[in-house]
Amino acid sequence: MVSELQTLQNNIEKEARSMSDSESARLDEIDSRLDAISSEVSKLEKLQARAAEAASLSGAASYSEEKEKSKMRDQFSFKRAVQMAATGRKDGVEAEFSKIAADEFQRSGVSVAAHSVLIPSEVFKRDMTATGGTSGSEGGVNIATEVGGIIDVLLPKTVLRGLGVQQLNGLVGNLDMPTASTQPAAGWNTENGTASEKSPAFSKITFSPKRLAAFIQVSNQLMLQSSNSIDQYVRNFLITAMAQEMEKAAIKGGGTNEPTGIIANASVNVAYAGGAANNTVNANGAAAVWADVVNLMKAVENANGEGVAYLTNPLVKAALQTTPRQSSGVEGNFIMPSGANELNGYAAAFTTNVPSNLSKGSASDLSAMIFGDFSKMALASWGGMELTVDPYSGATAGLTNIVLNSYLDCNLLQPTAFAVIKDIDA
Repeated sequence: MVSELQTLQNNIEKEARSMSDSESARLDEIDSRLDAISSEVSKLEKLQARAAEAASLSGAASYSEEKEKSKMRDQFSFKRAVQMAATGRKDGVEAEFSKIAADEFQRSGVSVAAHSVLIPSEVFKRDMTATGGTSGSEGGVNIATEVGGIIDVLLPKTVLRGLGVQQLNGLVGNLDMPTASTQPAAGWNTENGTASEKSPAFSKITFSPKRLAAFIQVSNQLMLQSSNSIDQYVRNFLITAMAQEMEKAAIKGGGTNEPTGIIANASVNVAYAGGAANNTVNANGAAAVWADVVNLMKAVENANGEGVAYLTNPLVKAALQTTPRQSSGVEGNFIMPSGANELNGYAAAFTTNVPSNLSKGSASDLSAMIFGDFSKMALASWGGMELTVDPYSGATAGLTNIVLNSYLDCNLLQPTAFAVIKDIDA
């Protein structure tokens, strides 16, 4: 249209004449079309401005909503949730979060008791520094004008997350993960020979929710009168118990209703203490030697795995720091240098969650040591936590039973990425 207008103008100026009726009509058509285009452009610009404004408002609303949720998390009281569950009353921040958790459990396909108070996983995003303890377990010491924080028991270190274990959260129903169980293969043939088929084989790893429960009895009077950190203590007591038990199951496992952990997994590589070639050499286990450290690495790498860390308990750690690498013994040339957090060039972690009560022959106090790629392990969870309060069973003693349920599982995605020794006499 622009070029047509330019041509029309040039012709009129060149011929020094007025526009004809047809040219005037065409000009009106072009002018009308340009007005329409201008109107469309204005509408689009207005729409774009409105969209940008809406996006800005949406972002502000999202920020405001998250800020409000954060404020609600800070106001959440485990003590009030317990009281709410005991009385059947549902109100306040705890009731709002219970509704959110109900939706979370429903999406995960996990059935929970109708009378339970539910706690969504996001409540536990806030920092939880345990200050609890055993002092005042009868309740009396907490009923005072001024009481300090409860002194907690010493707990095992939880280390698996730091070693790179995968987290699968918010699962819905069972989760099957297909895994290839054969290596790709090729074959040599003559120039015109028929290639042999090399079909891959697959298996699957299934994650399914397993109920993990933590239980504590609390004095009714303590819940009513306590002026210190009992709310935080009860919360952390239950959550810490779950975290510890989940890690124990992930490391050993295999018990009734438990997931199968590394040690109990029949497909992991196995080496034997004392550098033994097989399980029958040392009938009752043996002290750790340098060859054990190397043999664990060898077993994983020989299965085409690539380990990233060693994991054992403090008893084995102490033995490694006082045992020379070679039998002749050179003072200071120990398997593990003191103060080091690595072993054989790899990271090393230590926790009493690695068992020291394994049995072999007449021995029942043997320890385990693991080497592997811990990113090939996954911990799974379904929904948040279910809080059940029973004020009746212990009513005659003035006690309330508090149970916290969660639904968890763990699996090794590649069992041969791990190797374990189960018979170290430390």
